[in-house]
Amino acid sequence: MANPIIEELEKIGNVVGEYQKSNDERLKAFEKGNDGRAKELDVKLARMDEALDKAQAKIKALEAEEAQKQARIEMLEALSERPKGTAEERNRAEYNVKFNEAFRKGFQDMAANTALKELMQKDVSLATTAGGFALPKDIGMQVEKLILKFSDIVNAVKLIQVGTSDYQELVSYNQGGFSGWVAETGSRSATTTPTLRSQKPTWGELYAYPQVTEWSLQDIQFDVNQWLVENIAEQFAVDLATAVFNGNGSSKPTGMTNSAPTAADDYASPMRAAAVYEYHFVAAESAAQSSPITAWKGDALIGLQYLLRPGYRQNAQFAMNSITQAYVRKLKTTTNEYIWQPSFQAGQPDMLLGKPILTWEDLGNPTTANALPVAYGDFRRAYLMTYRTELMTNIDNGITTPGYIKFYVRRRYGGMVLNNDAVKFLKVSAS
Repeated sequence: MANPIIEELEKIGNVVGEYQKSNDERLKAFEKGNDGRAKELDVKLARMDEALDKAQAKIKALEAEEAQKQARIEMLEALSERPKGTAEERNRAEYNVKFNEAFRKGFQDMAANTALKELMQKDVSLATTAGGFALPKDIGMQVEKLILKFSDIVNAVKLIQVGTSDYQELVSYNQGGFSGWVAETGSRSATTTPTLRSQKPTWGELYAYPQVTEWSLQDIQFDVNQWLVENIAEQFAVDLATAVFNGNGSSKPTGMTNSAPTAADDYASPMRAAAVYEYHFVAAESAAQSSPITAWKGDALIGLQYLLRPGYRQNAQFAMNSITQAYVRKLKTTTNEYIWQPSFQAGQPDMLLGKPILTWEDLGNPTTANALPVAYGDFRRAYLMTYRTELMTNIDNGITTPGYIKFYVRRRYGGMVLNNDAVKFLKVSAS
């Protein structure tokens, strides 16, 4: 597309050239005494002066218009580069940038540290009284996703963020008596009031202490986010899964088997304690036995399924470790068909007696006396895991180990038995 300013300049150039020729001719006419021709050329030169004035005025107008367009473009570019979203989202975006800059310097830049603290104070979800710096949301989310990916059981239980370490949940454990039948005009008597249990998680701080060389941090190619994620997520997943199984409640969550399961049925008299689950016995199997499992068959697993009350069966799942999974996969029906149904679709779990199977490596082995090799039920209703803050980090500069910088990453987690009727365990008998 032609530039109008350049076009006008070209016109002016042509007019100027013609003006010079006409002016030279006018001077010669005067010299020769040809006054008539000189006057004609005077008129022509006047018209050309007028044309030049108009062309210059047009160029100035075009230049002003072009400057205005350029100003608009620059303004739009500036607006496009301005952080978008809510104030919280803008604070988080700025925090991510500042955090990565400070991280690469080992948090030794006091100005960067001050900027991070100011940004944390602007964001309630980043604010903390525990000291240190909150990991950016995008890093924290990656860690969360990998924890859930690495640990089936952490993904299966109820996991929530709470605003106080004094958090409690109420669980109703009466059955029946909440309703009744009556005639149209019959009197209505008060129904039974549900009995509530107040469940309060026990808390502890889960931490990791990864270290990295100072040179790596200074390398622009070093992926800070991925390094943090890989060094935190898998170990956190393992430790959380173990805490859900047998955490003793001392500076850690209280696990599902911290109080040993019993054979007492739901609503038996006396009732099981709030943190005690029910187990179903299965006969012990010889560890040396190699051919089809005779003691278990599928009967024990079916019995375990129907030990669970109907209200918990819809979202129920099996959980077992890898050794037990290999053991159960050999179980067959009387027509020699495997009861384990492998999945042939990516992302879909294998099925056992119509229910998904979780891997929980903390459960016991099927040939170990008194072990708990299988859990079955609705884990989201059975157990609650809580966390209090975002993932936090502190710096340990390379003093104890020259050339290395250590990062102390941590988060407060809590956990407790929520509803001890919602999951049942299979227990291997002593003989």
